[in-house]
Amino acid sequence: MDTSTHITMGFGLAGLALLDPSIDSNPQLANAIMLCTVVGSNAPDFDYFIKLFKGNGMYVEHHRGASHSIPALFIWSLLISGITFSFFNDASFFQLFIWTLIAVVVHVVFDIFNAYGTQAGRPFTKKWLSINIIPLFDPFIMFIHFIGFTFWIIGFHPGFVFIYAYFIIIGYIILRFLIANRKKQLIGTEESQPSNRITLIPSIWLNKWDIVIEKEKSYDVGRIEGKAIIWYHHFDKYNNDSNIINKSLKDKNVNHFLANSKHTHVLTHPTSSGIEVRWIDLRFRNKNHYPYMAVVKFDKENNIQASYTGWVHNTSHLSEKLAKPERSIVANG
Repeated sequence: MDTSTHITMGFGLAGLALLDPSIDSNPQLANAIMLCTVVGSNAPDFDYFIKLFKGNGMYVEHHRGASHSIPALFIWSLLISGITFSFFNDASFFQLFIWTLIAVVVHVVFDIFNAYGTQAGRPFTKKWLSINIIPLFDPFIMFIHFIGFTFWIIGFHPGFVFIYAYFIIIGYIILRFLIANRKKQLIGTEESQPSNRITLIPSIWLNKWDIVIEKEKSYDVGRIEGKAIIWYHHFDKYNNDSNIINKSLKDKNVNHFLANSKHTHVLTHPTSSGIEVRWIDLRFRNKNHYPYMAVVKFDKENNIQASYTGWVHNTSHLSEKLAKPERSIVANG
């Protein structure tokens, strides 16, 4: 989920914690737990510091990796509750730890529900886990929280308000799961062959889901609206004999990108100074554009000049990223 949702859920969990009479009757403990749940709801995304110190490429590869793993759940919880306890030493460390752990776990679970996924199974598996039923930002989940905050402000008990709110959200998630399964049943038998990889990507609308089908030699990208399937793009898979594409595979940013991407395709784009090789993740489509990509810029002699990986929403944005020396990571050898 996005940062605003994690912050919002942190406050919601703090309200839920007030169901415990020992917390509800102790304002200092309630404040300490609110601090823990809000920080804990965002802690797994503190891997953003990788971007500051190691660059965007390393961040793209490792975001939602080790910071969302099973050991990290307890490390974040111990660290946050321990620091908070040092400032609120009249509070209960056990209660601080439990509610921080709940907040961290909720963060990771909701990240598993969207298309990007996490490596939440580490250290047992490095597989990216993704259930693909909730968009990165879900207006309904935010709406339920703001309704809860409104009731809290006007005097209703937040514990009871948010237990109802979270039952509604759980029901909503179950509904999305059932709808996703129904949408998959609309896919024809030809596309549903065991050798094909089919991925549904949720939108903010219950009746609109993006779809990517990866076949042996091609990709099909479309959308399911109601009971209708609308196909937008067909891509033939790239030629392994292409020298320029194979050379781009030596670039560090491309390797960072491919480490956690799915349904990746590559395109070549001639420029006035040479050629750009663009690796795109077909799961993330915005109209006719695929903004999540790795780009390698070559000169006319096919030497790598610059590269970048991340979200690119327009041509000027890409030119700006490739023009920054700190964003450019050239090939190994």
